[in-house]
Amino acid sequence: MTLSVRARLTSLVVVVALGLGVLAATVGLGTVERDLVDTATNAAADEQLSFIDDLIEITGAFDSSGDVDFAEEFELEGEIENLVFLLDELRRSDGLAELQGALDREGGEPFEVLTYFGEVVRFDPVELTIDIVEEGELVGPVVPQPVIEELVFVTQDFDLDEVFDVQGGLVLLPSVEDEFEFAVAERVGVEFLVFTDIGDVRASVERLRTIAWLAVPLLTLGAGALAWLLTGRALRPVHAITSQVSRISGGNLDERVPKPDTEDEIAELAETMNAMLHRLEADDVRLRQFVSDASHELRSPVAVLRSEAEVAALDPEQTTVAELAEGVIGEVDRLQRIVEDLLVLARGDERQRGGAGEVDVDDIVLAEASRRRRLPVDIHGVSAGRITGSAEAVQRVVTHLLDNAARHGATQVSVGLQADDRTVSLWVDDDGPGVPEADRQRIFERFTRLDDARTRDRGGAGLGLAVVAETMRAMRGSVEVVESPSGGARFTVRWPAVAR
Repeated sequence: MTLSVRARLTSLVVVVALGLGVLAATVGLGTVERDLVDTATNAAADEQLSFIDDLIEITGAFDSSGDVDFAEEFELEGEIENLVFLLDELRRSDGLAELQGALDREGGEPFEVLTYFGEVVRFDPVELTIDIVEEGELVGPVVPQPVIEELVFVTQDFDLDEVFDVQGGLVLLPSVEDEFEFAVAERVGVEFLVFTDIGDVRASVERLRTIAWLAVPLLTLGAGALAWLLTGRALRPVHAITSQVSRISGGNLDERVPKPDTEDEIAELAETMNAMLHRLEADDVRLRQFVSDASHELRSPVAVLRSEAEVAALDPEQTTVAELAEGVIGEVDRLQRIVEDLLVLARGDERQRGGAGEVDVDDIVLAEASRRRRLPVDIHGVSAGRITGSAEAVQRVVTHLLDNAARHGATQVSVGLQADDRTVSLWVDDDGPGVPEADRQRIFERFTRLDDARTRDRGGAGLGLAVVAETMRAMRGSVEVVESPSGGARFTVRWPAVAR
């Protein structure tokens, strides 16, 4: 089954909309989630490491080289006891395992902790001991004490019934499962481990992802419906054009398709269709005129032949066989010339490609000039000339030009041939009435006769010059008529010369 353009365009829009929706719900929200996690982690790092700036300012806990400069003037026993309690609570939950995993430490390996007083200690999770780290023994990354406190808070399981007296009317919303995101931040040349609870971020992104997955099919259907409506509206002029074209036939070629006022490709299509219909109408008119004129021209010799035969049949003693044969042969020759000319014109775009080869135009001109005509033909201007083409086509051109000149000349016809590197030119002069300048293009049309001395009573059918023009067009040459030096008409044809 073949889909219409409207269906194909709508399907394309649906596929693109669905693809963009899926991309937004996966890659787009994944990027948003990553950005939100990075933002939350950076904010947590700034908060968890903010006390380091105070330590630097108050106690000088770190020198400019980044080495630990212990603040011995503080009593740290109470703080160490508090830290031990926190680490023991962290050990009871999964927080210590999460912390050691972030530090790339095995379960029993010790790690360093920075206390609030700027002292770096090493915690042994197996022995549950804390030792002061001597200067230069720092391994890192160091875990700040605020990170330990927050990990204890978020990983410790509290029983609300034991902490609060919760009575009826209080509704507890389901909590978001804690998800840790650890990162390493650098301060004063020392690497510190920080973390943030990204459960809320993940939950928010998941809600957005759910909404996106629900919205994708709705948006896809909406985009498809909108594309269906818009393409239908855009293609409505095309349907009007095709409907009008289907009603146009040979009898109503004067009709035209409707052109929309959109000035777009569809309007251009309508304009092109109308131009084509105009050409078809003009060709149809020319064809009908050609058939009419051809019928008229063929009827004349047929009528003469019938008249000759009827006269001979009615009164055989008034004519002889020789006289009858002479009249019949003359009209048959005229009829044959008309038929041959009509065939040449009817072939039109066939361009007479057959039999192409190198042709000596001067041989053909001399042979045709030697034939008997009403007027003598002067051949003193003929020189050598060779072209690529059909000898039959060249002979047809030369014959028609010489016959035309002999028919309309007064005393003599002159012919000349000249060749150069690019063209071969043939001209035929007569000393007749000439061709008015206004008619020098029209004279090459089919069945054209002028109103002066060039009339049909001289034997012409109005096809010879049209045959010359059509033949020269097929041979990629040209023909023109100007005034001859003797006052009549000069017909000049030019062919491309043989490449040397």
